[in-house]
Amino acid sequence: MTHMKEEAKAFVFDLDGTLFETSAVIHEEAEGLDAFIEFNDCEKLALESKPLPLLDFARTVANEGHEVYILTARQSIVAQTIMSLLSQYGVTAQQVYCVGDKGLEVSAYKAELLRELSLKFRTYFFDNEEPNLEAAVDCGVFLYDETRTRFN
Repeated sequence: MTHMKEEAKAFVFDLDGTLFETSAVIHEEAEGLDAFIEFNDCEKLALESKPLPLLDFARTVANEGHEVYILTARQSIVAQTIMSLLSQYGVTAQQVYCVGDKGLEVSAYKAELLRELSLKFRTYFFDNEEPNLEAAVDCGVFLYDETRTRFN
């Protein structure tokens, strides 16, 4: 009897509004990346983030031995804080991708990284922003919103 090796899986999660309810807000009066200044506040992220139900699922798949990645629009200045925050809740991520460093085309940057991951893994992406899910439709990944409802 031949046993097929199961394809490696990667579970990719957005952070704000998907794994955690966060208190950072966009400042509409500011221009460009300055509008997102609160999203770079490590202390605010560490102290004010509240876990959402999907965090339990992230912990489950991590404990099953699957790859877990965070794909956020935040900038890399908060990457270590995100890793620590996840660790507090028993989730270990292989990597935190912070596409906010690249500019304002967040959906396109997320789609680019998802395409790359899909070449190595059977990839599942969870995000609460419809534009991010729409941009990833042709990336070869399974798409879900923050309630684990399949998108498209």
